[in-house]
Amino acid sequence: MGIIIFILGTCVGSFINMLVYRTAERYGLRKGAGKSTSADKLRPYDENRSFCDWCGRQLKWYENVPVVSWVIQKGRTKCCGNPLPWEYPIVEMGMGIIFLLNFQFSIFNFQTILKLITITLLIFSTVFDLKYMILPDFSTYILIGIAFFGVVFDEPNIIPYLLSALGAFGFLGLLYVVTKGKGMGFGDVKLAIFMGLFLGWPNIIVAFYLAFIIGAVVGVGLIVLKIRKRNQPIPFGPFLILGTVIAYFYGEKIMYYFSRWL
Repeated sequence: MGIIIFILGTCVGSFINMLVYRTAERYGLRKGAGKSTSADKLRPYDENRSFCDWCGRQLKWYENVPVVSWVIQKGRTKCCGNPLPWEYPIVEMGMGIIFLLNFQFSIFNFQTILKLITITLLIFSTVFDLKYMILPDFSTYILIGIAFFGVVFDEPNIIPYLLSALGAFGFLGLLYVVTKGKGMGFGDVKLAIFMGLFLGWPNIIVAFYLAFIIGAVVGVGLIVLKIRKRNQPIPFGPFLILGTVIAYFYGEKIMYYFSRWL
């Protein structure tokens, strides 16, 4: 059963990769990205099926097997020999492991399904922001909706969560206004609503603290290693999401040890 769950997770990872590609096209972010003028002309009539990122040819089923196809093809397309994105197998393997761990430690019910949907959307948002410096609205709005209904049905008092969401939105919104959008995008501000609803008080403080600290350390590291220049922007969404995940699982322990240290 574990193998089936793992394979299901890799398929969801493959879906995330496809969703990133299609969403980028809708946003107009992939124009000319394939360096091939023939790609659009060779697109299959049925674009609901997978096609080559570069030349647009319809993919065979065996070219679309999560992880396995990428490894067998040595990270290149079978039809035209161009390189495939490295994140494809990483996302697929990662989702397979996440699904397997969730299966091992959780009881399968409606809450588990919502949790897996939340994880899927968070991974999608992370990958998309890393590639294109944008947090798509539709994924953020779905996350906000899931978090809101989770609070309504699971928490006896929703006021602290609503105030946490409002405070998180106001805090990042103020930074957005002060920096005139250069410090972070408005997508990060909207993501803060989800964070506040999902985490509540005081875990939202832990999430922000971790996001800013980890983001600063990684940013300085990238500059020192000359991977990024000082004036080159770095997506902040992945750090907010990482902070959210850590705060969700370890927020209370972090607050406990922090209060003792103070």
